[in-house]
Amino acid sequence: MLVSVSRRTDIPAFHMEWFMNRLRAGYCLVRNPMVRNVVYRLDLTPQNVDALVFVSKNPAPLVPYLREIASMGYLTLFQITITPYGKDLEPGIRSKADVADAFREISDRVGADRMVWRYDPIILNDRIDLEYHRRKFELLCRELEGYTHRCIFSFLEMYGKLQQHRSTLRSITHEEMDAMAEMMVPIAERYGMKLSYCCAKYDLSRWGIELMGCFDRQEMRRLDIPFEEMNSPLREGCRCVKSIDVGSYDTCLHNCLYCYANRADGTDRTEKTYDPESEMLYGELEEGDTVIPLKGREIPRLDDYFEYTQYGDVSRYIMR
Repeated sequence: MLVSVSRRTDIPAFHMEWFMNRLRAGYCLVRNPMVRNVVYRLDLTPQNVDALVFVSKNPAPLVPYLREIASMGYLTLFQITITPYGKDLEPGIRSKADVADAFREISDRVGADRMVWRYDPIILNDRIDLEYHRRKFELLCRELEGYTHRCIFSFLEMYGKLQQHRSTLRSITHEEMDAMAEMMVPIAERYGMKLSYCCAKYDLSRWGIELMGCFDRQEMRRLDIPFEEMNSPLREGCRCVKSIDVGSYDTCLHNCLYCYANRADGTDRTEKTYDPESEMLYGELEEGDTVIPLKGREIPRLDDYFEYTQYGDVSRYIMR
């Protein structure tokens, strides 16, 4: 089983004490974000976990725990996002120099082959143009040379809630995508990195850019990590293999303008209380919840436990 830590929030940056307590306990509870009355009890023992994949924009708080995680017997992979944007787009992100320092320190500990750099998403506007990206991308490549061999990127998608930021964020044309690819490939190659494209809706193969998942089957085979194919993609164009995420939406305090994982307006996130001793990252078991044990690589089908029922305007799974 691949465990994602986490696509839904930044556990390394904000919730490492909670996660370490769950590793020591050997399990955690994870609420299904789409079906609220379904809670998984996920077995986190090393025998059940093929790899922990840490996904973060600030892995520095994770560094002190690396030795303990390794001593428990876990294989770890890292996907660290470092982008060239300022506080107007990423108000809560730590200094990019500090993030790069943490990236290099982790790479020194685990090896460059287990490190992926995410330059994601690519944003273009009146201020952030191709030349801006050329300068910043090469600077970051230089900073990370030898510490990773793969850079994965995607272009900003203007999904629903981003429409309110149209003065800053916009869709990117195919011509601009080609121009970015033509610029990035030779720079990445110069610093020993292979570019790959996530959730592609436009073909960039003419530039030698591979279509790969973030949690990619090629990477799993290369590292000899067992995996299962995804039953259905997480989003259009997704090529990831199956994983289980231990995070919870709307619990990240980076507050990036373009973020999909913070679904509320942000006014309540700083008011939330996170208990590092809790079984669940945020919240607790509620009346009517059904807890499904999750062990091994097969995620149970909800239809085995529930039937889908519509109560007026409310859709809900109820126990069979």
